[in-house]
Amino acid sequence: MKRLARFALILAAIVEIVPRGIPALFGTPAIARFFNLAYPQDYIPYVHAFGAVMICLGILFYVAARAPERHLLVLNIAILRFVMGIGAQLGSYFQLGSLPVFWWVHMGIDVVLVVLLVAARARLSSAEA
Repeated sequence: MKRLARFALILAAIVEIVPRGIPALFGTPAIARFFNLAYPQDYIPYVHAFGAVMICLGILFYVAARAPERHLLVLNIAILRFVMGIGAQLGSYFQLGSLPVFWWVHMGIDVVLVVLLVAARARLSSAEA
């Protein structure tokens, strides 16, 4: 029961820290080019702040993975975070009319994480009952 929750939270932590948080925290023109993105010169202070928040969330998910049955709130936060990410990406798509492949890949990762986290949450809830 706990194994799926641990796996999902550790995977969420890795996704939140490595390909999202660190590049956003240290956002430079070179990192933007690596991801085939435009470097948002005027908005970079916001990107750095979001990177710091993503790293904090990743650490929170990792710490909660040690005992997921005691950290259901963190599991719920993880679900909410990735569902909101999907919503934000879809909102951007409808607003802009298209998204680069990079964002579709991120949305696909978010969908997989939501499915894993919801399944883990359901298993932990059924184990409690």
